[in-house]
Amino acid sequence: MNAGDPEERSSRVEREVREILERSSAAPSPVNNVQATVRRQSASARARLATRSRRPWQVREWPQGLFKIGAALLLAIGAALIADAFRLAAILLAIASAIAFFSLWVPTGPSRPGDAPRWRGEDLRGGEDPPGFDLGRIWPRRGPKEPPR
Repeated sequence: MNAGDPEERSSRVEREVREILERSSAAPSPVNNVQATVRRQSASARARLATRSRRPWQVREWPQGLFKIGAALLLAIGAALIADAFRLAAILLAIASAIAFFSLWVPTGPSRPGDAPRWRGEDLRGGEDPPGFDLGRIWPRRGPKEPPR
């Protein structure tokens, strides 16, 4: 018996209740499945971010610049401590400290392994275009044509 059966004379409320019960007993649609999956994934991602933010003591979570400043400071303290006994070693430690400190302004490589350096979204390595990406169809070449071979 469907909600739209004219066999019985039922009130509007009864018909709506039957319709709601039929919808709830029906199999979920693909759209509902996708929405549920997205909700689950976003909830798990939020949970992962929340657990990471609660553990600031993990060394991997600290910024790279903090390591460089710490290394420069430790090397400078070491140089000051051994300056009277080992003059050459103290000078080398002081130079290493300066290098560690000024490396803060040296640009590092790509942020992740395999990432190419990019400028305005373009790969700076040059090389070939990715497979299946034909720029000739998008931007036709302008200027003089090459002579036929």
